[in-house]
Amino acid sequence: MMASRLALLPLLLLVASCGPAAGSAPAALAPAWVAIPPAPLEAPARAAGAPAVDPSAPLTLPIAAIPPATWVEPPLGEQERARAGRDPFREHTEIALGEHVAIFAAKEGGADPAGGAFAVDEKLGVVGPLKLPAHFTWVGVAGPQIDTLYGATPEGVLHRAAGVRDALRPEGFVPRSSVPGATAWDAAGTLIAAAAGERVSVSADEGRSFTSTVVAPGKTVRAVLVRPDGVLAAVVQAPARGQQPAAPDTFLSLDRGQTWKRSAFQPRSIERAGSWIWNGNASCPAVLSRDGQAWTRAAAGLYARPPLGVALHLSPAIRAIEVGSFRSSVVPPAPEPPRRGNTAVGREPPCKSDDEGMVGGIGLVGPAGDSCGGALCLLESATPRPQPTRTRIATFGDGICEPTSARPPGSACAAHLTRPPTFAVVDHIASNVTPVAAPEGCPQPVALHNAAGIGVLICRGGSGGAVLFVRGAQGAWHAEGSQATPAEALKWIAAAPDGTLLLLEPTPPASARQREPLQALVRSPLPLGAPQAWRRVTAPDGVAALPAPGGAALIASSPTDSAGGRLDVSLDRPGQPALTLARDVDVDQDLTLMEMRDGRVRFRVRPNPAPDVQGRLGSPSPEPRDARWHVLTHGGELVLETPSGPTPPTEGRVHDPAGR
Repeated sequence: MMASRLALLPLLLLVASCGPAAGSAPAALAPAWVAIPPAPLEAPARAAGAPAVDPSAPLTLPIAAIPPATWVEPPLGEQERARAGRDPFREHTEIALGEHVAIFAAKEGGADPAGGAFAVDEKLGVVGPLKLPAHFTWVGVAGPQIDTLYGATPEGVLHRAAGVRDALRPEGFVPRSSVPGATAWDAAGTLIAAAAGERVSVSADEGRSFTSTVVAPGKTVRAVLVRPDGVLAAVVQAPARGQQPAAPDTFLSLDRGQTWKRSAFQPRSIERAGSWIWNGNASCPAVLSRDGQAWTRAAAGLYARPPLGVALHLSPAIRAIEVGSFRSSVVPPAPEPPRRGNTAVGREPPCKSDDEGMVGGIGLVGPAGDSCGGALCLLESATPRPQPTRTRIATFGDGICEPTSARPPGSACAAHLTRPPTFAVVDHIASNVTPVAAPEGCPQPVALHNAAGIGVLICRGGSGGAVLFVRGAQGAWHAEGSQATPAEALKWIAAAPDGTLLLLEPTPPASARQREPLQALVRSPLPLGAPQAWRRVTAPDGVAALPAPGGAALIASSPTDSAGGRLDVSLDRPGQPALTLARDVDVDQDLTLMEMRDGRVRFRVRPNPAPDVQGRLGSPSPEPRDARWHVLTHGGELVLETPSGPTPPTEGRVHDPAGR
């Protein structure tokens, strides 16, 4: 690839301080300019004794001269990067459920990658980590007015916290009473129950006092379940005879544990899910009906509502669900008594479910062929993904919207929030998650991006424009003004080594009838919250953009009349004229990605297929072509890069023409 014309000068970077002078007011902050003199059309004569510039040498921007901003975090190492991809709540399970709150902890008391137990409150969102009683064996939620938290220890001591906010304090759980020898607990509605020996003790006054009753003389109570309407179930077991353990029996109580009667149906196992007391088998369900005596097999709807646990999933996406749609201790209610033929009685037999395999095949549709050519293929690629750092900002899925905003009912409705989601600071090295509230002034967050150790939150302003907030692992959110760019349009982020950030808008694909200007927002590497940190960059024929040190933007453009056959590369600097690095570079192969590495401007080139393997309509797609990296030289050529050592893979993301 040869350049028909080139304007190029060696680059001298004169960098101003990224922060204010000591004692200066915030208003005195100024962007860190990159002072690069504009290149003339013709290069001046070389000074006597100055070394000649090799036209075939790679063009290099001296990025090492740019000191990084104080908030920049270095990329994680290879081993640490694997930890950054893990979901810290993957091994969490629901250990308690109330009418408006659920509590989650790591399974089986193992190592907790999230740093403790968390609560999801339908009104407050995600709260945690909770300070549960030391060595707790059980946690429950009950209360007639508010979801009150309870915890029990191996000694049978019951602790109480008035709500999830209290449970955040080390002294939030206060000893309430005790049931000596208690081995099983449950709570729902206004009742708390504990099993000890052959007795079940029930409290109706928030754990202040208990009334004890024998369930079945001579049989030990192994489990006790409490339904919000006051119906109780207990699993008892007689002493083993020889080496064969006795079969467990289920007993029921309709009067809050005062009297007990053996159930007509004996499930193989029993558990409580909200207001359901059932056998826990979705293939062959048997659920205790509303009358507290008969068990029905015609039960459905338990899994029609999402559990509160979906809110714990961390993601950069803004997610929400309509208010009142979560599964709780009272919704869905216990099913109606069974009709004839649907009653479960006697000992539960093994479940016989015939799992039919899926019929039909999956058709694999290959690529229909390239829809772009030359430099225009850069329009089909996003910017390289920022490398993960020790901390990142994420969002929980606990946003709330009104039911009328969701279409169809129960679907996500993140565009019409009545309460924004809770955010989180995730520390991959310390393995903990710290919930943080959404910033004031952002009732409608739209997108969240992470780069270089800070999170950039994009909110929708009153006119639909983007309102920007940033924060690091420490401190609070910082407002950084608004932009006329639509909030939903800022799709991708990239970062330069010094902390310069670039938010890029999607551009129409190469196949679009009309080219649209490339639009981006660039942030200079200033302290968080600095005024005028962001500026807008527009390139009429732009096909790709990257952040460059000192608040600059590297812009690749392809003139419209060249149909992707020519490429211009320039440096857009804050407060100064754009500097042309290369002009009219010939492009005869497809460019699929642009990046800067070690100061070099690189392009990933997809070779043209051989004529005998061109794809034709109705014929198999040609074999994938290996893409190779080319560098831009001082002479205005794109030449195959010569490896100088192990090169880490580029984390590029490719999106479709619709910008997904």
